[in-house]
Amino acid sequence: MFEYIKLQRTMCYGTCHVYSVIVDKEGNVNYNGEMFVYKNGEHHWKISMRKVKQLNDLIEEFGFKSFVYEPEDEFITDCPSCITTVKYSNWETKEINHYYGHILIDDSLTAFEKKIERIIGTKKYVNPKLYIYQVEERVPESPIKYIVISDSEKEAIDLVEKEYIKSDPLKWRVQKIGITTDVYYEPVIIMKNIKES
Repeated sequence: MFEYIKLQRTMCYGTCHVYSVIVDKEGNVNYNGEMFVYKNGEHHWKISMRKVKQLNDLIEEFGFKSFVYEPEDEFITDCPSCITTVKYSNWETKEINHYYGHILIDDSLTAFEKKIERIIGTKKYVNPKLYIYQVEERVPESPIKYIVISDSEKEAIDLVEKEYIKSDPLKWRVQKIGITTDVYYEPVIIMKNIKES
């Protein structure tokens, strides 16, 4: 059994996601987004013990403890790395610093890293599917309207309420009107139409 698993993605010459995530044997997850991710800073959540078992099984089935990282001599410069560290219950620690510019014989290590992230649930913090929402005030005439890029209706409303401060709470009508094709690193208001008082 592992004590913790840590996965860290490093910078490249470009807009690679830069973040680290660590999960312990109780399922406690600590994520720290640094650059080119949807959620910057520290975020915490918990995964189920079923997912903890999936992680443990994945490590065993992959043979992480005995895996030998042997890239070919050829490599491409300016690529990111994925550093995976596992601390086992016997306090033994194994780390693999996988440089994505190395030419590997197979893609099993890359697939292993992605499976860890899938089980932990980092996608919504790193690069979630983003939607276009129309958020408007629930009034019959001349409502305040916003167009927002966000990963959820709740996040869209929260962003609008931070932008439009009023003493009385407003009621909002939200409609999903599309899916983004551009890259955004945070929720953003892209258009607003505020009625004149």
